[in-house]
Amino acid sequence: MPILYVPAEPPPPTPEVVVPGYRVGAPPRITWTSAAGAVTILSDPGSGYTVAPGVRGLGLPAYQYHRTDTALDGTVVRGVRAEPRELFVPIYMEAPTFTEVWQMRRTLAARLHPVEADGGGEGVLEVAFADGSRRRIRAHYTGGMEGSEGSDEAGLCWATYGLEFLAQQPYWERAPITYRWAIAPAEDTWLPLLPIKVRDADVIGQGMTIVNPGTVRSWPVWTITGPLDGSAVMRNHTLGQELEFAATLSEGEQIVIDTRPRRKTVRDDAGVNMFSALTPGSVLWPLAPGPNTVDVELTGLDDDSRLELEITPLELTA
Repeated sequence: MPILYVPAEPPPPTPEVVVPGYRVGAPPRITWTSAAGAVTILSDPGSGYTVAPGVRGLGLPAYQYHRTDTALDGTVVRGVRAEPRELFVPIYMEAPTFTEVWQMRRTLAARLHPVEADGGGEGVLEVAFADGSRRRIRAHYTGGMEGSEGSDEAGLCWATYGLEFLAQQPYWERAPITYRWAIAPAEDTWLPLLPIKVRDADVIGQGMTIVNPGTVRSWPVWTITGPLDGSAVMRNHTLGQELEFAATLSEGEQIVIDTRPRRKTVRDDAGVNMFSALTPGSVLWPLAPGPNTVDVELTGLDDDSRLELEITPLELTA
């Protein structure tokens, strides 16, 4: 049965919305989106917010080195891990009246509140540049808005705060990228436009090049839509790792393999845990930065079978 194989080259980036009137070369716009979805532009003087000098946490994360000291001079580095990212965003807010600036303070405090039981929790800090590129990081507010009213910290119609955040995952996220593959019915006689190719096999692709445009590993989310009768194998030759599972899917049924750290689940579309379908030795592998050589093999397919891969490229810096 022919497989419609779309070479996994990076798709065109989704156009970003350029801030109206935002000149190229201007400082980035910094936005906080609360757990409930409320958006506060912290660098918008027109709305009363300005980001002051002294922002920290936009560069490399802090690193922890695992090392072993011996009788020899120096040490042996056994491993390196990125630590959670700490961010600091000093802001200045003002309004025409005391009542208005006090209400701004109340509103921002509610949007920063990190307790999930009260409707708060983890939000998103976004840095957007004038050319439309953006970086986002998920973080919790940890301090800086306790309410000191010193003469150099607050006044009748203004206040300053040094907002502190903690990001569990230390890397900045770019917009997600999705790759899709579909089945071409055997009776099709049309000639597809390049770069689409038709292959007669239950192999979506052997030796495909899938590019991770980020600067660190990115963890894919695979979605397989049935029919599927047999097994699925995803093999990353670049890393020397593969995952395999056996399952039967009726038309329209799905299995989602989420390889992201602290999630790592295999579930059907009803939410049933399918982790036991993984064969021993399977690894929920990531995509290394740059090009990855990947095989995908599915068996028992039909014209309605589909395969989708989504990754969120991750960056070392904003």
